[in-house]
Amino acid sequence: MLACRAGFGKCGGRMAFPHSSSPNPPAREPAINLPAVVVWLLAALALIQGLRSLLSDYDDYVLMSWFAFVPARLTLWLAPERIDDVIGAMAQTTGQDVVERLQLVRLLLADGGVRLWTLLTYGLLHGSWLHLASNAVWLAAFGSPVARRLGPGRFLNLMALSTIGGALLHWWSRDLDVLPLVGASAGISGATAAAIRFVFAPGIRFGELGDDEVVRAVPAEPLGQLWRNSRALLFIAIWFATNILFGAGLVPIFGEETSIAWEAHIGGFMVGLLLFPLLDQGRRRS
Repeated sequence: MLACRAGFGKCGGRMAFPHSSSPNPPAREPAINLPAVVVWLLAALALIQGLRSLLSDYDDYVLMSWFAFVPARLTLWLAPERIDDVIGAMAQTTGQDVVERLQLVRLLLADGGVRLWTLLTYGLLHGSWLHLASNAVWLAAFGSPVARRLGPGRFLNLMALSTIGGALLHWWSRDLDVLPLVGASAGISGATAAAIRFVFAPGIRFGELGDDEVVRAVPAEPLGQLWRNSRALLFIAIWFATNILFGAGLVPIFGEETSIAWEAHIGGFMVGLLLFPLLDQGRRRS
């Protein structure tokens, strides 16, 4: 699961879940057992990436300027007097990245608008097909149970709010950055956090998460109770550790020439973790 700052170039006595009592044999499982909203979202992301591959470098550059999130653009909208800070931060960069940053600053200063929609639309763009593929796998794994539980509308709302939350935390931590932020992983991080609220419930087996009735019947963990769930805590610890390691560059990312916007991941994760109860209409654990 990656968001990047891109340059250009169970029963068993504990819990019982609903099951069918019909004597008829179960229907054959579909080849792709994903909620329709997840399938359509993945298809849309792939279509966008495919269309971008048909654009010239310049046209793709312009598209990125309109739909990718640039932290410094928001900073200058809120505080235009900080233009010298933005240019100073850019000037401290060495190497070939200077040319790219000069182009970005020129475009940033020339467009004359904050483009608030980029707080959301950056999640529709990806730095590469490998970037998209890694996010697609994570979305299919953790977004699917959340989509089954919330339904398409609330699921997309959760993804959107998490995407915005990720951009805002990224901006707060890198307010002078002129590199564009792209990738769906802030929204996916929010879905991952939402899934943690119920997929680690005692008695649940991961193989049951493909059943809509089971997923909706699992009691969601209150936030205070979640911290007593050892499996959930272990997953959260591993999730944070890997994001920070990759984001700090301590672990290289094969085939990617972009840095990982781990702050955006954490922002999306916190939004999903905290807002899930407001969108969830399933059972709650007391």
